[in-house]
Amino acid sequence: MIKMCCVCHKVEADGQWSAGRCLGEKEQVTHGYCPECYAVVMTEIERFIGVKASCALGAPAWSAGYGAGRPCV
Repeated sequence: MIKMCCVCHKVEADGQWSAGRCLGEKEQVTHGYCPECYAVVMTEIERFIGVKASCALGAPAWSAGYGAGRPCV
């Protein structure tokens, strides 16, 4: 099964990620993240979680209905 990055569409072959590979019609594909896209996505998730954590602590940027004691999601 061929692994393809769901963000940049690079394809992994023998542990190496490369762009521009044409896939055969009958090849089976699974999706994941190449190392570069994984690093970007994880940074975005960590930043998002940080915003949510500050919301849970009652950050003043949120309205009164979303302060401490209420979930942010």
